[in-house]
Amino acid sequence: MQHDHHRTSPVVPAGTETAKDPVCGMTVSLKPETRTESFGAEAFHFCSENCQTKFKADPWFYASGRAAGRKEAAPASVQYTCPMHPEIVRDAPGACPICGMALEPMVPSDEPSEEL
Repeated sequence: MQHDHHRTSPVVPAGTETAKDPVCGMTVSLKPETRTESFGAEAFHFCSENCQTKFKADPWFYASGRAAGRKEAAPASVQYTCPMHPEIVRDAPGACPICGMALEPMVPSDEPSEEL
């Protein structure tokens, strides 16, 4: 599943320390429980386990900023869902009405599932 956030970031209270997720570009509030990975001498912060897993698979790609320029088109007539709220299903890309994350295309995958 492509994980590409095309939305405004959730409202962050003034004075809150934030960072940009290197995988999806979402603004992340820095809290003790925020997902974090180190690469080189830098710490990277993530909005979700999915983004953190993608970063771990190829940290150089995301740390270098190359991911920001990559766009993958979804197949025609695909439905979109929220990675955090799978009960949300839409016919077009957009933001999740619950959390604001970008909806991801629901496409078949040959990748093994952790749930199976």
